[in-house]
Amino acid sequence: MKKVSILVAASVLGLSLLTACNSTDKSQAESTGDSGVRTIKVATGHTSKPLSWVDENGEVTGYEPEVIKELDKVLEDYEFELSGVEDSAGETGVATGKYDMLAGGLGFTEERAEQYIIPSESSGRALIKIYVAEDSGIESIQDLVGKKISPLSPAGATYKTVKDWEEENPEFKLEYDLADVGIPIADRLKEVATGKYDALFYPSSYGQIEIIEDQNLPVVGLDPVKIIPTFFMIHKSEENEELKQAIDEGLKELAEAGVLSELSTEFYAEDVFQYD
Repeated sequence: MKKVSILVAASVLGLSLLTACNSTDKSQAESTGDSGVRTIKVATGHTSKPLSWVDENGEVTGYEPEVIKELDKVLEDYEFELSGVEDSAGETGVATGKYDMLAGGLGFTEERAEQYIIPSESSGRALIKIYVAEDSGIESIQDLVGKKISPLSPAGATYKTVKDWEEENPEFKLEYDLADVGIPIADRLKEVATGKYDALFYPSSYGQIEIIEDQNLPVVGLDPVKIIPTFFMIHKSEENEELKQAIDEGLKELAEAGVLSELSTEFYAEDVFQYD
């Protein structure tokens, strides 16, 4: 039986770890490639909990890595070797062929389509939500006119989401600053709870539900302003066109079986597919 391998990049942690379950029970035929099972090297984030991170035992886990492990179970012609690396190292590594695939919760862009092979089936959803105080009376983005909005990073999907909405709804004027604030999401939620800001736009995949519950913050997340399908990125090569087809088939099977929704609920505390 083939097993997914978990490799923590030496460039990040200074050592490489292999989980006990990876190679000890792998057949000799598979290890030599005689079985026809192809090993796919997958880069993923190592500090982006709950999307992907390396736990205290050195294992790569999180929503995206666990989807990869489920693909390993249903795609008999492939085994997957996960490496937890810096985001930039992952993207560069897939572009150069160091890695075959990137599991980083990335959305489709024309630039990425030029650089990578992007499967037709998505692996997840990035939800851009508004976080407000429970008693704020704010129920939608339209209610933010005249409110104090936490600064938006000029890079990334959140600012683009707000900007696109403003262009589509010019009758609503929102006021906010652009800044790379560089503070943890838990502290930004506290700023909403204490009234420093009335609202915070943020992707929901940073464990907000768990943070709000654990710290008993009087903050709620509204329904998504935008739902962005996310995709694995595959190194562009003729050989990997076949891999793309296999990934599409595997993700479709996992979605239909409810596995993706179960993993979403486990790691994000909600089914991100419920908004489709």
